[in-house]
Amino acid sequence: MSWPYHFLDLTPDEKAHRRELLSQYAFFSQLSVLIPILGYGVYRLGAWLLARKGAFDVAYAALWQSPGSTESAGDSSAVSRKAIARRWRSVQWWWNGEVAPNWGLRGQWIAASVWTVWLLGLCLLQTGHDYLHVTKRFGSVAAAQLPLHFLLSMRTRYSPLGIILGTSHEQLIHWHQICGRIIMILLVLHAAWYINYFVQNQILVERLQHLHPITGLLSLSLMAVIAGTSLERVRRWSYRVFLYCHVTIGLAIFPILLLHARPLRLYAVEALALFAVDRVLRYLDTVTSPAILSKAPHTELLKIWFPIPSTKLARFQAKPGQHVYLSIPSNGTCTGNKSLLSNPFTVSEVTASEISLVVRARRGPTTQTLWTKADRTKTRALISIEGPYGGPLRTADLASQFDRVLLVAGGIGATFILPIYWALHNQLEAETGSPDHLSLIWALRSAPEACWATNSGNQTFAPNSNVHIYLTRHHSAQHPRDNPLFSEGIEMEDLQDPNSLIGGAKASVGRPDLKNIIDGTFSSHADEHVAVIFCGPQGMGRELRAYVGKWVAVGRKVFWHEERFGW
Repeated sequence: MSWPYHFLDLTPDEKAHRRELLSQYAFFSQLSVLIPILGYGVYRLGAWLLARKGAFDVAYAALWQSPGSTESAGDSSAVSRKAIARRWRSVQWWWNGEVAPNWGLRGQWIAASVWTVWLLGLCLLQTGHDYLHVTKRFGSVAAAQLPLHFLLSMRTRYSPLGIILGTSHEQLIHWHQICGRIIMILLVLHAAWYINYFVQNQILVERLQHLHPITGLLSLSLMAVIAGTSLERVRRWSYRVFLYCHVTIGLAIFPILLLHARPLRLYAVEALALFAVDRVLRYLDTVTSPAILSKAPHTELLKIWFPIPSTKLARFQAKPGQHVYLSIPSNGTCTGNKSLLSNPFTVSEVTASEISLVVRARRGPTTQTLWTKADRTKTRALISIEGPYGGPLRTADLASQFDRVLLVAGGIGATFILPIYWALHNQLEAETGSPDHLSLIWALRSAPEACWATNSGNQTFAPNSNVHIYLTRHHSAQHPRDNPLFSEGIEMEDLQDPNSLIGGAKASVGRPDLKNIIDGTFSSHADEHVAVIFCGPQGMGRELRAYVGKWVAVGRKVFWHEERFGW
């Protein structure tokens, strides 16, 4: 089949019709985002109705089955229902699994591919054989996605998508990244087709002296810089470079887009308006105050006590496991000057007037500055706190909807897990008198790293067989920040004291046997609905999820949540 697009000489009426189609399909591409949003809403409603009706309840055998065992024959309808339920859970589990390590989830790839194909279809429909029409369509459709791109990046608790979908920005930000990549694909095609047009007609040098091509190439170049500095490797190397490029260059592009083409102005203004609203609401949700900083001896951990106004305290007390964004004001004498650079940290404890954060000092500017300000004696430093955000897990739901809850923490991930544990422990003890169905696994490097969790009288582990703490490194006199063997992951060294007690709970030496822990959790009763909640190193999370997945494959009802700061 021959190439369908040609360079056409159009009449003024045909050019006017082309402009109408460009505006029409750009509007369609923006409006069509309601389809997946409403579709997901219908799915959530359907899942809720089916759960209430018990459509996916399965009558399990009295004896539990291991992941490798075969099912006994039984009533055909029960077997059929069980097979359907097991297949559905397996599909959901597969959908939320990684394509490959650090390559995103399968569901995100599938959804992104479908959306890309849909937008490409909108770029081609009713373009006829007009080469310039399809070239311009790539640009107009891409520009129409900019408001969605900014809508997905909104951090404020008043984010429209966050409210509609019942989620927070830490989930939406991944879709923001996907949307940015799709926009970049369309813009590269837009530019490539235009450059080919200039080359084929031998007018490249002439056209590059005009405003529209210059602003277009400049915008694309700046967007390429944003895309490059958004890569995970760059973010890990320097979060400051990523953030500054993302915000400053992102804002600098909009005046250029306004000059590039008149039809883009509406979408650029919409995106800028969303950015401005988000920034204003986040600024109003930020508190600046002196905080108490203290170092944990023999570790690289800092504990921060920050006073919270009474008007915001209820939000922090509503759910455990929430996080805030911490920044250091650029002018220490001006409490209204909030720094652009902010980092997420989990709220480890909430009191009647303060919140506590536990921070591991890294090479980044924020934690390095905090580490410098702190010393062995308590001192105060002016910091800004924005939030709280996140906290998708309500302890009331966990206690009422699940027969058994397994909490697994790796290192500093306990700042997310332990508040959930203490809230669940207190609730179950008050309601049932015994939190036997609640288990906690905590793997950390050394006993001193647990002092932040055990130095408060109301946060001490009672002698409980369901609390298992593992010390994976030897604690020596050498400070970990000066130890060349120090790394981010949890590694095994057999030099710990086997009789260590952490908050009243006996600590074991070595890495936890995650396979045995998971098998033991699921082996108790075959009809139990189990919740597994994890926060820690990615490698540990992948291993844990793989073991849980074997039980999902045989039809067990599992709720899995992994808290990860991957943006």
